[in-house]
Amino acid sequence: MIKRRVDYVDPFIGVDGENNCLCGPYLPGSIVRLGPDTLPPHLSHGYDSSRPIIRFSHTHVSGTGGGGRYGNVGFTPYTGMQRFHIDPYLKENEHAEAGYYSVNLLPASIQAELTSTPRTGIHRYSFNAKDSANLLIDAGAVIQVGGDEPGETTGVSTGGYLEVISAYEIAGRSDLRGGWGHEFPYSVYFYICFDQPIESSMLTDAGGVRQSSSVDGANCKASLSFGNCGVLVAKTGISYVSVGKARASVEREASAGFDEIRQAASSIWEDKLSRVTVEGGSEEHTRLFYTLMTRLFCMPSDLGIDDENFAWESGVRHYTDLYALWDSVRNANSLITLLDPQLEVDILNCLLDIADHIGWLPDAWIMGHSAMIQGGSSADVLFCEAALKKLEGIDYAKALKQMRKNNEVKSPDTWLYGRHLEDYHALGYLSTAVKKNCVSRHMEYAYQDWCIGHLAEILQQDKTAEDYYESSTKLWNLWRDDLKCFAPRLPNGEWAMSFDPTSCLPDSWNDPYFYEGTSLQWSFSTHHDFHGLVERHGGKEAFIGHLDRFFEGGFYNSKETMLHIPYLYIYAGRPDKTADRVRESLQQYFRAERDGLGDNEDMGCQSAFFICSAMGLYPLMGQDIYFLVPPLFKTTTLLLGAQENHTPLTIETKGEYKESGSRYILSASINGKDLNRAWIRHEEIAGGGTLIFELGSVAGEWGSTPPPSPLKEWEQRNKP
Repeated sequence: MIKRRVDYVDPFIGVDGENNCLCGPYLPGSIVRLGPDTLPPHLSHGYDSSRPIIRFSHTHVSGTGGGGRYGNVGFTPYTGMQRFHIDPYLKENEHAEAGYYSVNLLPASIQAELTSTPRTGIHRYSFNAKDSANLLIDAGAVIQVGGDEPGETTGVSTGGYLEVISAYEIAGRSDLRGGWGHEFPYSVYFYICFDQPIESSMLTDAGGVRQSSSVDGANCKASLSFGNCGVLVAKTGISYVSVGKARASVEREASAGFDEIRQAASSIWEDKLSRVTVEGGSEEHTRLFYTLMTRLFCMPSDLGIDDENFAWESGVRHYTDLYALWDSVRNANSLITLLDPQLEVDILNCLLDIADHIGWLPDAWIMGHSAMIQGGSSADVLFCEAALKKLEGIDYAKALKQMRKNNEVKSPDTWLYGRHLEDYHALGYLSTAVKKNCVSRHMEYAYQDWCIGHLAEILQQDKTAEDYYESSTKLWNLWRDDLKCFAPRLPNGEWAMSFDPTSCLPDSWNDPYFYEGTSLQWSFSTHHDFHGLVERHGGKEAFIGHLDRFFEGGFYNSKETMLHIPYLYIYAGRPDKTADRVRESLQQYFRAERDGLGDNEDMGCQSAFFICSAMGLYPLMGQDIYFLVPPLFKTTTLLLGAQENHTPLTIETKGEYKESGSRYILSASINGKDLNRAWIRHEEIAGGGTLIFELGSVAGEWGSTPPPSPLKEWEQRNKP
């Protein structure tokens, strides 16, 4: 039997440890991300393989770190007397596939099955015929991350209501607050219909059990009995706007039976995964490849056009759970541009529409609000890259105005909007007066200035381009040459003395100088001037030695800010060393296991690293360059462009091919033309064609010409 792509998907890959990936069913860009929640304290996605199940809820993030959010509208099936407290269940025969999850709940021996559509969650519970089939619905359910503060860094129920509206229907609203990024309140509306009549119901709120058909306030619950029905199917519509929209979603999307909806979900994923076909690789690599593709398209949630955006109507398709661009910008958006360019265009237009309404481009956008800015404005990088890759349907002039605003206008709240500008303008660097992550922010600001300048150049705004190219040279104002790294400076220009390039204090999230990494790790993030970095280390050989010591000293890990570092050997003319380091990273940090990822998945970031590296085509964020490495597969075929008019790009390997050990590119060609460099531009592959790598076990001289360094090119153009 020939396997479909979807048959390789294993939703349990990356559910544990710091991976935080959802094992329950969801569809590409869906609002509903259904899944099991285990006994608190929770991880951010609500699940831990080692802990018993307490409920199944309809909204989740997947792959993120930080405080808890969602886990809303919880269902717990149970037997026996009607009650509001149910002991946690042990898991037996847990199974998951794309669009489906099932488990046997012990000791009650209830078979729970879940599937979903974009805006509905469908449950099927099979009880022993002699047992009473009961269901607890918790309108106040919310993820509780251990050690976080409910209502602030993790969620809390603040209000809402729940009403039994007929023998087959319940509706309500959950009001909540808290979670990663911001503390603004939000509401989730729901409509539930059952295929069996409710024989008896009990409702409770903060005041206790009510003898009525409705309750309101925080933590509303309904305990329902369906008698000895044997099998119960519940269909739940979720909306951020109204119960009416939640009900309409059930009627529109979930009129079929459970098995038909499950099959439809599988078919939707097969269609999405068909954008890439890989052949000639290992079983594990193929499982990882297609599983991580489902993670790439998990978030953000598609709210439609003037449909599920509760804040305004504008005729623009909207998204929520951009969680956050700071992560996805590093590679995931580039991969989406290859596989689904319309999705990337829609996301960027959503960002512009948000800026039209709130005044600023967000870096994270969650439930109608801008959320924590972890560095600068990653949207600046995305608009520059989109223009370089000639994505159509974006108002780049409007984008440039908003990008310039980040540099030119003082932010009313630097937690949510814009930049810290006072020192950056007056001193030419972010000083230690900025108390959180001043150096890494400075580095990101400088690259974003280059992106602003380059978009201005594309738009033929030459004076703006020159001004911002000049501003981007501020990058090196925090380079400390004696330490060969970036370092903090006081407002008076002196270097901070209590500084260790190899450590963060008190931790990587709250270090005053660098965010989620040390100076040693961040000092490879000179994206618009990698040539300048090579020079400051004393040339190619010295830089290669520095990279070698970095990897051999154990300083590299799969944090999103470091994923590009294995590829930097290419700037020193050693693509063979890049091939070695990339292969080491794929082997060390990606396994087809429940804790198989090296870090948080982070909105497609880890997934895109594996997928792109496995294809042999890795993007440089904000630019139109891809680095080339030996693929994990004999043949990879990507369908580029719009689905209705796609063009295939085939990546083939010839010569020696081994599943283990080092492999090197000895020669390459694109559409029959020799390619003597370890990088390629987007325009060279955008029209499809065939990219061929000749592989061997011993490295040759191929690929010694490094990619261009944009800032260096600008400096050379402007030499007197």
